[in-house]
Amino acid sequence: MDEQLLGKCGYYCGSCPTLIQGICPGCLKAHQTGDCFTRDCVLRQGLTACGECRIFPCETIMTRPRCTVLNKDWLKWKKRTMPIK
Repeated sequence: MDEQLLGKCGYYCGSCPTLIQGICPGCLKAHQTGDCFTRDCVLRQGLTACGECRIFPCETIMTRPRCTVLNKDWLKWKKRTMPIK
């Protein structure tokens, strides 16, 4: 897997039809600070992706619209099953 194609939200941009078609360059190149909450948060914390965060999934990605492409039902399940750190 090419880490440069891993979206900060955890979606693998390398499997995205718009990237494959050459329409989108991927998360890191397509966005600037202020475009995407999740991207900004991950970069600010020095992580590779949101799922590495010690409080994943946080309340913000659980409740904020268009904050992640991850399925909200999966995030709710993940929150219930994650050990407390």
